Amino acid sequence: MHRPGPRHPQKEFESVVDTIEDDCLLNALDRRLAAALGGSTRFGALALRWPAAAAPRAAETVAFRTNDVGGHGPITLDRTLDVEVVTARFAKIPEFARTDELKQSRLIPCADHDLEVLLTPPIPMDRWIAFEITVAGHTYRLHEGRWRELRENCGHAA
Repeated sequence: MHRPGPRHPQKEFESVVDTIEDDCLLNALDRRLAAALGGSTRFGALALRWPAAAAPRAAETVAFRTNDVGGHGPITLDRTLDVEVVTARFAKIPEFARTDELKQSRLIPCADHDLEVLLTPPIPMDRWIAFEITVAGHTYRLHEGRWRELRENCGHAA
């Protein structure tokens, strides 16, 4: 049975604009993400989701192996993908360093509690994070490690 894990509640959108090249906007999005990584819900709820590279192995996964996250050792994370376990660790990291640490951190699904049977190669942790926010009337979603602008679906056929 395929269990994709918790998902972030999301609106229906008609299109996704993949490229965000505005450095000021990217910095603003990353600042809000850094706050959410530390447990703040001021800008929206952070969630963990299975990235495409790991989703086919979800049913076999019993725990996750991580690298040393933020200089505090590995994170103990079971198959429930409890986002509070991740935010508790990132809360120990200075806010200005959280998004860089997120990109450097790796998560590996394992088929055993001893974390010896690796089901995928290491996957950057930012690929596991789902975060959606609105800035100046525009909605953005962090998906598979990339910020994307979303446009609302008005019910029109594409």
